Amino acid sequence: MSEQRVAKKASRTGGWITRSLLLMLLLCLAALGAAGYYYGLPFANQLLDERDSITTSVAELKAAQKSALDTIPGQIDAATDRLAAVVLEQDNKLSLLTREVARMTAAEQRLKEALARAEAQLERQSGVDQAAWRIAEAEFNVRMASQRLQVARDVSAALVLLRGADQLLVGVDTRRAELLRRLVASHVAELSALPQVDHIGLLSQLQALEQQVGQLELVSLGFESQSLSESVSDNPSNSLSFLQQAISILSSYFVVTTLESSDVRPLPSEWAALARSSLAAMFEQARLALLMGDQTNFVASVDRATVFIRQHSRTDDPRATSIVEALAALKRVDVAPALPDLSETLRVFRDEPRPIPNALADSIEGETQ
Repeated sequence: MSEQRVAKKASRTGGWITRSLLLMLLLCLAALGAAGYYYGLPFANQLLDERDSITTSVAELKAAQKSALDTIPGQIDAATDRLAAVVLEQDNKLSLLTREVARMTAAEQRLKEALARAEAQLERQSGVDQAAWRIAEAEFNVRMASQRLQVARDVSAALVLLRGADQLLVGVDTRRAELLRRLVASHVAELSALPQVDHIGLLSQLQALEQQVGQLELVSLGFESQSLSESVSDNPSNSLSFLQQAISILSSYFVVTTLESSDVRPLPSEWAALARSSLAAMFEQARLALLMGDQTNFVASVDRATVFIRQHSRTDDPRATSIVEALAALKRVDVAPALPDLSETLRVFRDEPRPIPNALADSIEGETQ
């Protein structure tokens, strides 16, 4: 009896647990359904809206495609018409240009014929052949070469002009042209054999020496009184120094007394400035003489600077001794080599008589024989 009660009690307990589990399962299913409805319905609506928009876009694209397909033939026809009009216009312009070119070609031909007639008439009227023109141009070149040598001592430019004159005389087959070519060749040989004057190097040496002179200590060794007339009558190469000339001028107006002393005294600042200005003027005159090719003035300027430095520098100053030796070496430089005279060649161009050198005459006679 008791075992049956226990079995019934156990069956009632198991049924209650089963009903509780089923109830919890139903609640979970209800919660899941409510959550799905709450969260899934908007997403489904969004998907449906997107599908509707895509369907609408596809329909619009189909309509646009159909409209484009309907209008393309008309556009092609319009473009073909415009192209045909452009081609026709270009053909008209091309025909106009062709006629204009033909007209210009005919005009050019007529101008060429007129120019040929004018040249023939000018040749008949002038009676001057090509040889005369070449000789005239060669004479102009030789005259320009002579001017370059006389005015600027420009040997390189004279060589270019003389060689140009020789090239102009190449096609002239006359005795006069042969003589001219020989004279021009001799001038070219003389100019080519001239020593090259290093103007840049000499100017650099003068500049360096002038800078060295600026570092010298100028001194006063005492000087003798001398009248202005005597100073003017002296040779320029042995002229008085700037300081002596100034005192000579002052002595004509005032009584100047000099103190003879064997002591070497530095020049006062005022006299030193004047002495340096005098030296700068001497160096500038030497530079100008070098550029102008004036050998006499170049040597005189260098001599004056040498004498001035010897008179107003210490005898035991090695800088002064070096400057004097460098100036003595510069004085021996030939800054103006003798240039050939082209006047005789110009006289031959003008058909003026001139004595032919013996060597040239012998060579011409030998060839003619």
